[in-house]
Amino acid sequence: MKIFILFTACISIYWYSIAFESKEYEIIQNEIIENNLEVYAGRFEKAESYYNVFGLPKDRKWLTSYEWRGEHLTDSSERLRRNFSNWKKEHRENFISDWGFYAKQEYKATGVPASIIIAQAILESNWGLSRLAVEANNYFGHKCRNKNDDFIIAADDSPNDKFTKYKSTWYSIRNHSNILSGMYKRRLNGNKLHHWLEALCGGMSIEDSKEFVDNGGMVYATSCYTGDECYSRKLKRIINCYRLYKYDVDAN
Repeated sequence: MKIFILFTACISIYWYSIAFESKEYEIIQNEIIENNLEVYAGRFEKAESYYNVFGLPKDRKWLTSYEWRGEHLTDSSERLRRNFSNWKKEHRENFISDWGFYAKQEYKATGVPASIIIAQAILESNWGLSRLAVEANNYFGHKCRNKNDDFIIAADDSPNDKFTKYKSTWYSIRNHSNILSGMYKRRLNGNKLHHWLEALCGGMSIEDSKEFVDNGGMVYATSCYTGDECYSRKLKRIINCYRLYKYDVDAN
């Protein structure tokens, strides 16, 4: 009898884990990510628009943070909200698939983990739907440092920050890979994924990053040491949620 009860309990736990790992897991993780990981340049932008049957703007290809969360459809029909939700799910899947291909090529060329490239593109461009990404091919929030380069203005650390306008997606990715494979690669204590995440912020916590900056270190983003969660931990959550580490394996 005890054996039967133990067997039944194991089966129940197994099926529960399967259910959690699928739809329920995805819903929970996506809610966490969307509510807590908004750091992309231009996230404060607002825009009025008319929307199509998928709840997307008719007059532009980029979305505001407000629209990405679906808050512009609060008073719309259930069907329209469902259409938007289905589009959003498909967009995320396509984005990861497309960027998985790009990032694996960069991994082979520069040694920068594909998972980090994808996660940063998600975080810095709001899944490729920020105005910077759509109008300037700027997927990583790189600010314009050369006065001769073309740029686009968006609110970030200040209301009128200048961000580089790239010729294509490839130029944006390659420039980003070159940046990571420079200073950040030199400070690696190993070549595992967590070593790269630590290198970006000087640690994996707000406290570690603050100490690193106080000692003269340079971090990838101010969000490494401000807010409620370190930038590197946000990337780690995205990587784990969408299992982006598989692209590091596939690239070998």
